[in-house]
Formats: sequence, structure tokens, C-alpha cells
Amino acid sequence: MSRNGLRTALLVVAAAGCSGDADVPTRAPLGPAEGSAIAFQAVDAGTGAALADEQMTVRYLVRAPITLDAAAVERVSSTDPYRIVHEVAEDSLVVEVRLEAGAYHRLDTVLAVGRGGDAGPFTLRMTRRLERAAARPDRGAPAPAGAEPAPAVAASGSSGMNRGALDEGNRAFAGGNWLQAIRSYQRMQLPQGASPTDVRAYQEGRVRQGVSHINVGEYAGALDALEEAVGLPNPDGEASLRLAQAQCAVGRVEEGRSTVAALERNASRLDAGERASALATTRYVSALCGLGDLDRAQSAIERVRVGNRIVQELQAFVDGAAGVSPRAPYLDAAVADARRRMEEIRDRMRRGG
Repeated sequence: MSRNGLRTALLVVAAAGCSGDADVPTRAPLGPAEGSAIAFQAVDAGTGAALADEQMTVRYLVRAPITLDAAAVERVSSTDPYRIVHEVAEDSLVVEVRLEAGAYHRLDTVLAVGRGGDAGPFTLRMTRRLERAAARPDRGAPAPAGAEPAPAVAASGSSGMNRGALDEGNRAFAGGNWLQAIRSYQRMQLPQGASPTDVRAYQEGRVRQGVSHINVGEYAGALDALEEAVGLPNPDGEASLRLAQAQCAVGRVEEGRSTVAALERNASRLDAGERASALATTRYVSALCGLGDLDRAQSAIERVRVGNRIVQELQAFVDGAAGVSPRAPYLDAAVADARRRMEEIRDRMRRGG
């Protein structure tokens, strides 16, 4: 895609939610420069069809290679696939992407393709903006920055929650059908005056929705669902941990670390059976928040130093998690992911990238 007329100052894009580094020393290429392409198509998350808005704004910033000072902002047709092409001499092209359309929540995600590859078209599902009721249960604490003012509330005012959408979402989630889980959880409604049991069930559904979004790389949807879950009364530890993970994944590292710190400060409010798992998992999420440091490392020596630090943090988490009892299910999932990431980082360091 031509960059003429599309390049903007990195500061402008950073203010829009992306992050990057300019004027860094040249990094030794891993191979000859090759054209690398990423394509994606935005669709309505609820229907799978084209967006209601005929046009959308695409913003992107190249995260890796960090020596490639490339960014763009463009107003385009929402019905046509969008394609990003750059010549890269390192192992992959990684871009942070933000999509904006008037009738939808913004979508932030990260897309990648190996050097010389042509990835996609990826389907990026954008969530419609819905009218929210002004009233919501007392949260006991301010909502995180960017949180929606209220959860979806049933207009009927019935005191009981219809659990059909929740049950469908739970079945899809248990089967690893992330897209179906997202669609089902998006249909959940929390009636005014809902019982604490219904509020907790709704909250858990929103957390699973957020996890499903993360698993398919839809971080804006994850942030919306998880910020709502954390804003409800007495959120569990997983809600905050997953929110921090999503915040760091889109470059909002300071917010992610603040979310982790808040969880640690308020750990005494967690259910006793979950507290140990939540506190152990904070070390895992903190390590994930440091992955951006590895991408920004400017020399082989610095990459090895940062990579070793992250591996040590992940190993300390795995070792500490071994003695945690009782164990929340998300702790075991985090341990498995930590082991996978340690091998990926070690392999990356061996290859020099």
C-alpha cells in the first residue's frame, strides 16, 4: 500500500493508542529484505456482515522491525479488505492496528506475518455501540479509564437473569469455539435489581468473553468486556489479570502494570480460595507486560539481557505456582502458556532476534 499522503508523526499515532520508537540505531538484518503483507476485513461482530458504516478509519503503526519508521492513518471503505505491505529484512512484520467506525467500539489489535509472507485476510469483528442504562449497581470503586458507563441492562426490569445466552457461551467456551462464545456472551443482559448471584454469573461471562476475544486477537473487544467485568461489584482476580494482559498487549503497559498493582493492593478482598492463585499469576502477567522491551531491544546483547530477564520472571512464576493450593483453573493455563513463551524467547535469542 502506498505510504504517500498517509504517513503521520509517530506522536500523533501514539496519542491514538499505539506506541513505537523512532530514531533507533540500525539493527543487523536477518536476511534480504522481502515484501511482507498483511490483509484484513472488518465485519459486524453480531451479524458477520459488512459494517453499518460505509467508511472507517484505519490507523496502524509498525511495531517490528523497530527500525522501520512506518505509520499511517486513512479513511477507507469498510466493505473492502485493507492491505499493509512493507519490505522487511528481519524475521517478521508486526503492526499495531486500530479501526474506528461511528456505530462501533474501536478495535485495537496486533497482526504479524513472517518475512516474505502474505497473511490474511484476517476477519476483524467490530462490536456495535449499544445504549446503556444510566443506572448500574454500586461498584465500590471507580471503573478503569475507558470503561463503559454501564453494562447491558434488560429493559424489562425483571429481577431474574435469562441465562440462555450465558449457558450457550459457556458451552462454546468449554469447547474452544471462541467466536461462538463471543457471539453468545454479547447477547447477555443484566436486569436492573439483579441478585448478587446473577451479577456474579454475568461478570464471569464477561470475563470469558474477554478471554475469547484475546484468543482470536480482538483486543478492543477484550478490553470492553474486561473493563465492564472489573467495574462490577467484587470482581474476581481473573478479571483484573486478564484486563492487564489485554492492556499490555495493545501497548498500554503502564495501565496494565497499574491494574496488576491494584489487584495486589486489594488482594484481601478476593475469595480466600482464589487469592493465592491470583497473587501468583500477577508475576506471569507482569512478565508479559515486559515483552515489549524485547521488541524494542536495539542490539543482540540487549535482546539477550531482556530475554533472559523475562525468562527468569516466567520461571519464577512457574516455580512459585507449583506450591499454590487450592488452584484456580486460570493458574494452570497461565503456567502452560509461560512454559511455551519461555521456549519461544529462548529460540528467538538463539536466532539472534
